[in-house]
Amino acid sequence: MCSNRYKHISRHKGVVLMKYGIIGAGSTGKAAAAWLHQAGCPALVWDRSPRKRADLAQSGLLATGKVEGQLPVETADTLEELAARCDILLIQTLAEGHRPVAEGLAGHLRPGQILLVTNCCWGAAELAQVLGREAAEKGCRIAETSGQLILANSPGPGQVYLKTVKKQLLLACTDPAATGAVLEALCPEWPQYTAASSILETSLSGTNPVTHGPIALFNLARMDNGEDYRLFADGLSPLTARFVEQLDTERVTVARACGVPVRTALELLNDAWPTPQPTLYDAFHSNPSYMVTKGPATTHHRFITEDLPYGLAPLVLLGRLHGVPTPALNVLLEMFRLAMGTDYLALAPALDWNGLRAFLPAVGGQ
Repeated sequence: MCSNRYKHISRHKGVVLMKYGIIGAGSTGKAAAAWLHQAGCPALVWDRSPRKRADLAQSGLLATGKVEGQLPVETADTLEELAARCDILLIQTLAEGHRPVAEGLAGHLRPGQILLVTNCCWGAAELAQVLGREAAEKGCRIAETSGQLILANSPGPGQVYLKTVKKQLLLACTDPAATGAVLEALCPEWPQYTAASSILETSLSGTNPVTHGPIALFNLARMDNGEDYRLFADGLSPLTARFVEQLDTERVTVARACGVPVRTALELLNDAWPTPQPTLYDAFHSNPSYMVTKGPATTHHRFITEDLPYGLAPLVLLGRLHGVPTPALNVLLEMFRLAMGTDYLALAPALDWNGLRAFLPAVGGQ
């Protein structure tokens, strides 16, 4: 960890430079700010909401759980200011925010910066699509992780509760050869990150969509009624867990057809937490952090708006491309289309799915 609060603050042409900038002040962005502050690396924070920025700048952040205390927060007024002052940009938005953030950063990158998407969902590929030429010219590296490292929620404005921190999580760059250098740069504050083979592995290793989709489907009435329930303790029955396993089998089969070495959801959960479990149901129900997690009380929730188009729809599209049947995924997306009146396949990221092979290591891409 950093030895003192000011280790990563310097000046360049009269501008105060900070190591970390955080884009997005939701629960995960605030959790990252608290974690970095504890590590002696206070971050500059930007959010699209002027009110959120003003509240954080004025009142700071009350952190509880894995980090405790009332912490000061410095905010940037614009994405351009954040990019001008920071070396590492943590993109902590929802998946639908990745492309708008990339478009907002266009023309403002500084040489050698690291851009890290912290919730996969094909975010690195979208950033590369928008910023790839500029990033290459300026020696910037675009990366993503396979999920969120810190489980957190926001009890109220200016507050964050850091429930727990996973022991390990995958990370990869759009250029696989740069992954090691990025891990080294992040290691003092984020030693939990470990190398993945490519950004296809990080996005295809995201287990949230195959978990959240079935739970949302089988608890749709609870969500629609605004009920108070626990996501895994009440919402994940043995039958629901078995359907999650079917979706996960299709995810793994699609990934391997793409030439990507992914692990099962159970293996990834056992990697992330201290005590291995024999089944997915046991992995969730034996973990105190999952047992207190509240279920969504609205159908306008990222389990549907994010996990379906950015997590499950790409699996179907890649399955079609590689001749892999995805019957369970097809049924789930069709049920949601009928229930919600939305075609989530049509909302998948606008990427050249066959062209993603360009992000594989040289041997795998041949």
